[in-house]
Amino acid sequence: MYKLREYGSMIADKVRMDPYAYALKAAVGPDSVVLDIGTATGIHALLAAKFGARKVYAVESNDAIYVARELAIANGFADQIEFIQAVSTEVTLPEKADVVVSDLRGVLPLFGNHIPSIVDARQRHLATGGVLIPRKDRLWVALVEARAAYNEMVKPWGRPYGLNMDFARRIALNSWSDDNSESITKRNLLMEPQEWAVLDYTSITDPNVRNGNIRGKAMRGGTATGLLVWFDAEIGHKLGFSNGPQERRYAEVYGRGFFPLLEPVAVEEGDAITLAIEASFEDAEYDWHWSTCIQEGDHPGQIKVNFKQSTSITGTFEHLPIHDGLLELRPVLGEYGKVDRFVLGQMDGRSTIRQIAELVCDRFPSSFKDLNEACAYVYELSQQVD
Repeated sequence: MYKLREYGSMIADKVRMDPYAYALKAAVGPDSVVLDIGTATGIHALLAAKFGARKVYAVESNDAIYVARELAIANGFADQIEFIQAVSTEVTLPEKADVVVSDLRGVLPLFGNHIPSIVDARQRHLATGGVLIPRKDRLWVALVEARAAYNEMVKPWGRPYGLNMDFARRIALNSWSDDNSESITKRNLLMEPQEWAVLDYTSITDPNVRNGNIRGKAMRGGTATGLLVWFDAEIGHKLGFSNGPQERRYAEVYGRGFFPLLEPVAVEEGDAITLAIEASFEDAEYDWHWSTCIQEGDHPGQIKVNFKQSTSITGTFEHLPIHDGLLELRPVLGEYGKVDRFVLGQMDGRSTIRQIAELVCDRFPSSFKDLNEACAYVYELSQQVD
């Protein structure tokens, strides 16, 4: 769950918000029904109501919806907006929506249940001839020279105190990072950006995306350190934004995806570059696979590197079986473990957060500085086990 300041950052990002606001204003009429998926603190639902929608269904699974309800009351829209705390795929509306608005992306549009949720909403909730906001996302990729981003990933796995950390380094280089700074710009590109995929939300059904034949040439010499992936969003008619490195103003809340190479590679102008990227969806998560082939000039036989990388290596590492010797350990609860056990034992469906916090303060007086801190602790624990 995002923090309130993070929701605030999303609203304050005008490069992102303005196209959404203009698209809603163009799509919403006095008899419109609007479905807002992932309403969070309610900005899209509030705008739809302000623009005259007859009814807005605002769906959100986490507790940010309570903030949205209060904001609807404060703005006089309580009668227009119905808030539903649930996952959208589990919701059945009493009527079809003329407009479905959402922003379920992460750093990139290929994130969690974003695409399955859009497909479900389009098939079950959108009226014939209805409007989807956003309409489309176009994904781009380029080979880049980004030493800072690369070094951030490998620096911990050099030779600290003279130790060999190569195994951990290789695992780290089979993951990708969020470049949400201004460190990678147009000058870092080693090739012209190539279109990787188009996510057309009016027709998409498959959350898996792959493209194994992305070709280009190095437009200058340099040291390649990874692939940069970003997207251009089509929110409405002639409305959108980009978070690409060529843009002076980009939607900062998304960042970009930096996919490192296994090692830096010297590139000369004219070198042939072939990239392949695949995002495989399973159990609400994506495994990423990327390969990078760089050939010297136009000579197909003179291959500089042919790297193949995958986040599934990291996933395999995270699920390695526990060593047999560890299974013989006899764990003992520490102070916070005892607090957790006590709190969990009070979650009977009848006691409130405050009542449980009062009990835990009496039982463990040295663990919390005051009742407010105990209330926050109990609430956070309740969200983890709900």
